[in-house]
Amino acid sequence: MQTMYNSIDEALCKDICRDNQYSIQRHDTRTLLTVNGAITFNHTLFKKRDDGSYHYLLDEWMGLDPHERLSCAAEAEVLKEAVKSSYSRASKVLGEDAQITKTAVMNKVHAIQTEIPFEKPEKKKCVEYLYIEADEDHIHKQESGERDKKKSCMIGKLLYLYEGCEEKYGRRELKHIFYLGGLYGGSTENHRLWSRMQKYIETNYETRYLKTVYINGDCGAWIKAGVDDIDKGVMVMDKFHLMKYINKVANQMLDDANEVKGSLWKALYKGKKKKFKKTLKAVRKCVKNPGVVDECEDYILNNWDSAVRRMQDKNVYGCSAEGHVSHVYSDRMSSRPMGWCENGADAMCGLRCYVRDYGEDKIIDLVHYRRENKELKVAGAEEMTFKFERGYMNTLRQHNSDRVYIEKMQATIPSVEIKKIVSIRNHLSGI
Repeated sequence: MQTMYNSIDEALCKDICRDNQYSIQRHDTRTLLTVNGAITFNHTLFKKRDDGSYHYLLDEWMGLDPHERLSCAAEAEVLKEAVKSSYSRASKVLGEDAQITKTAVMNKVHAIQTEIPFEKPEKKKCVEYLYIEADEDHIHKQESGERDKKKSCMIGKLLYLYEGCEEKYGRRELKHIFYLGGLYGGSTENHRLWSRMQKYIETNYETRYLKTVYINGDCGAWIKAGVDDIDKGVMVMDKFHLMKYINKVANQMLDDANEVKGSLWKALYKGKKKKFKKTLKAVRKCVKNPGVVDECEDYILNNWDSAVRRMQDKNVYGCSAEGHVSHVYSDRMSSRPMGWCENGADAMCGLRCYVRDYGEDKIIDLVHYRRENKELKVAGAEEMTFKFERGYMNTLRQHNSDRVYIEKMQATIPSVEIKKIVSIRNHLSGI
C-alpha cells in the first residue's frame, strides 16, 4: 500500500500534462493506520492555476478524507470492538503502537450510517404470516451536573421480524430474524422506523401471498402506530403484560385469587367484554387498593381487540421481546452504570442491530458506504484530464478491492519496483 501510494504521487508530479493545470507547492507526508500497523507515504500539495485553490490530488483520487487516520479495515476493527465493549478498549484494538483516543472511537461510532439500502434478493420469499415484535430499552442520558441528580432516560426502540418458530435441538427458535432499532423519537421518526420495516418486507417477501403481519408488544403508543405503516398489520398484546395486570388484581383476593384469575381469563378467551368488566367491578368492592383494578381495566379494555386476539388466534406465537432487548441493547448500553448522548445511543442501537443481522465482518461495508457517500469537495480530482488518468486508472479502480487483501496479509512486501507491485496486485485481484 505504501509503495503504491508513493508511486502514484510520484507519477502525478512527473506528468507533463498536469503542469498545465496544477503547480507543485510542497511535498508532505501522511500516516495511515492499518490493521497491520502504520504506513507513511508522500502526498504532494498542488495549486490550481486558474483559481488558486490547493489540492492534495493523491488524496482526492483515492477518496481519502483529509482528516482520516484509519484505513477502512482498521476502522471496521475499531467498530467491532466498540459494539462489544467500551470505547477505551476499542481504542487499543489496533495495538499499542497504533492507539487512538476514546474520542476518536466515539466519533467513528457517531459518524457510521446503519440505514443503508437493503440488498435485493435473487428471489422473494412467499409466506402467509409474518411476525414483528417490539419493545424498548431505557438508556441513561449523559448529563453534566450534580452526582445525586436523577438522570433522565432515552428510549431505544427495537423491532425484529421473523417468519415463525421451529424446533431445533429441543428448543424453539425464531426463523430468519431481522432487527431494526434506534431512538427514533417523535411521531415523524417513529413513522420512519416502521416505514423502513415495511420497506424490508416489500424487498424480501411477495406481499400478494401475505395474509397477516402480527405486531406483538405491550401496546404502547409508538408500537400501535406501526399498524398504520405495516401493510396487513394487526396488533397483538404481549401476554407478559396481560398476565402482570391480571395477577395484580387477582392477588388482592387472597384465597379467592385463583377463582378471580380463572374468571378473567375465561372472559378474555371468549371475548366477553361485559363479563370481564362485571368481574372487575365485583373485585373492586372487596379489595383494599381499587387503583390496581382501575389500571387493569384501563389497560386491557383500551386494547381489548389486541388482548382477545392473543387468546383466540391460533397463528399467534408467544412474545420474547423482553429477552431480545436484554441481549441486543441492555448488554452493552444499560446493564452497567453508563451514560450516552443521543447521537451515540442512536448509532450504537443501529450498529448492534446491524451486527445481529449481517455479522461483524459486514461492518466494513458500512465503512465503505459512509466514505463513498460523504460529501467532499473534490473539484480538483474531478477536473483532472491529463494523461495520468490513462496509465493509472486500472490501479485506482482496483485499489479498494485489493486493499482488503493487502491489509490481511501477515507478511511484509519490500519496497520494489512498480512493475512487481502491479504484478502482485494482479494476482490479488484474482483471489
